[in-house]
Amino acid sequence: MLQTIRNNSQGFLAKIFVGFVIFIFAIFGLNSLVTFVNTESTVSVNGVNIDEVAIESEAQRITQDLLSSLGAQIDISGIDTTQFREQAINNLIERELVLQTALENGMLISSITLDREIARTPEFQVNGVFSNQRAQALLASFGLTPASYRASLQQQGLVNQMLTAYSASSFATPQELENLARINEEKRNFRYISIRAADLAQTEEVSEEEISQYYDANSALFMQTERVSLEYLELNKNDLLADIEVTEEQILAQYDIEISALQAQTERRASHILLQASGNEIEEATAQALEIKARLDSGENFDDLAAEFSDDGGSAQFGGDVGYTTGETFAEEFESALSQLALNEVSEPVRTQFGIHLIKLTEISENEAPSLEESRERIVRELQDQAVDELYVTRAEELNNLSFESVDLQEPADILGLDIQTTELFDSAGGVGIAAESAVITAAFSSDVREGLNSELIALDDSRSVVIRLLEFREPESKTLTEVRGEIISTIKMQKGEEQAVSLGETFLNNLNNDQNIDNLLTVQGLKWDGGQNLSRTSTALNPEIMQIIFSLSKPDSDPVYQGQQLSSGDYVIAELQEVTPGSLDEMTEENQLALQNYLMQMGASSDFSAYMSGVQLKADIER
Repeated sequence: MLQTIRNNSQGFLAKIFVGFVIFIFAIFGLNSLVTFVNTESTVSVNGVNIDEVAIESEAQRITQDLLSSLGAQIDISGIDTTQFREQAINNLIERELVLQTALENGMLISSITLDREIARTPEFQVNGVFSNQRAQALLASFGLTPASYRASLQQQGLVNQMLTAYSASSFATPQELENLARINEEKRNFRYISIRAADLAQTEEVSEEEISQYYDANSALFMQTERVSLEYLELNKNDLLADIEVTEEQILAQYDIEISALQAQTERRASHILLQASGNEIEEATAQALEIKARLDSGENFDDLAAEFSDDGGSAQFGGDVGYTTGETFAEEFESALSQLALNEVSEPVRTQFGIHLIKLTEISENEAPSLEESRERIVRELQDQAVDELYVTRAEELNNLSFESVDLQEPADILGLDIQTTELFDSAGGVGIAAESAVITAAFSSDVREGLNSELIALDDSRSVVIRLLEFREPESKTLTEVRGEIISTIKMQKGEEQAVSLGETFLNNLNNDQNIDNLLTVQGLKWDGGQNLSRTSTALNPEIMQIIFSLSKPDSDPVYQGQQLSSGDYVIAELQEVTPGSLDEMTEENQLALQNYLMQMGASSDFSAYMSGVQLKADIER
């Protein structure tokens, strides 16, 4: 329990509001994308409309959460999805009320705070520094605008302020802490007997009459569902490699492209002295630049002259440094002049739209090009991969077209040089090989394939695809007694073992409750007591069901307390509780005491906040 408390204490009101900020982010982003969709409002909260886009988005999120918890393969066709919409509406109403309440209580988020939060976002940084270009590109990839993202952050901040207000005002009394510590840190001395049904089942006998009776009474359990077997053509990208040949001309051409790209990536670092000028000022600025150039040529320091003369205030204080470029950062005239300079050389006056520049090349970073032989193997492999990808796409399209036009798989197989392969019979749960693929299973039981048509091309992964055709179909049928005989025997034996375990366990339990010694009986049955001292609620050493039995028993006065129970496994357990030692706050570490306090404060704050919001909702004007 303590670990649970510690986990829960990491975030305030997590149980209630864990999805809230995600929701805000998603809804704002979605609205920025789909403003053209019909958003006619069906719900309003105190005059604020909640549109259909938001409701649909929230309903989809709830559905995805359900699929994630139950498994992606779950069939939701039998589930009433209207309940998802109703739940979505309830969620949106509650969240809108929280936002309105935060604003009514004077909660504010300043622009400076938002700017600081955005600048500190790691995803928006390059080498630890905020990049506006990266931020906008990332937001655009999620369909967000800077304005909608700032709005979502602002709303998130308002809600956090609201929740923090309750968190800061919550408290836990010493008596509450002590009471919870008594339960949480409680220790129990115990022992137990486990009567295994599976062990008893091994000694049971099953008659032919019992087998027949079970088969007749449970015929529905032994129905074989409809099954199919398939024939199919598989296109495998790896099999196409043999058809790929890379020529020496291709290798040389690719190598030249890479060398050119490396050269284009050469970085140059520049400093400049800018004399802003336009129109009639150009000649005067050029003359002044020539005078400064003469002083540089005579040995004066570039940094000092930049600080004295440059009109670029941002770079002048740093010796005129304007950073790195690969040839695309600055004006075309600037880049052209810079590319002609040797290291530490200063250019003649260069005119751009900004005025007259004196440009100095202060640093150059060139990539060392690998030799052709060093690159050959990699280039060949990459060219093969590229060619096989293109060939695979072409062949896949051809296979899809041929299978659509053909009455069977023989013609596509002959044209593409593929072998017709087959599967074993399998049902809707799948089989082996391609029959284990969910897409193949779905297609195999589709109406088109059931009617004898070739399927469309089915992608198994990035490198394999298949076309399937029905080979054999079998209607649902009962499995014969011979087929299920072994299964029936095992089932009946286990049932008898469970019954015997309960009977034996109840006998032992009655004897114990009547103060009788059962040690000899246990020896005859090959059983023994297991147990331990100072068992805590957080122990993971025991079966959880046995733990539940032990901690559900009342504290014994003088004599031990017993309880018998059949577990979900069919085993029967008798637990004996001998002693209970209450916990104490003083025995807990300082860290655990703090976690316990945070837990109680969080639960108190959650309860207070929920009660407050219930009152707000009762007073709200809500239209559905």
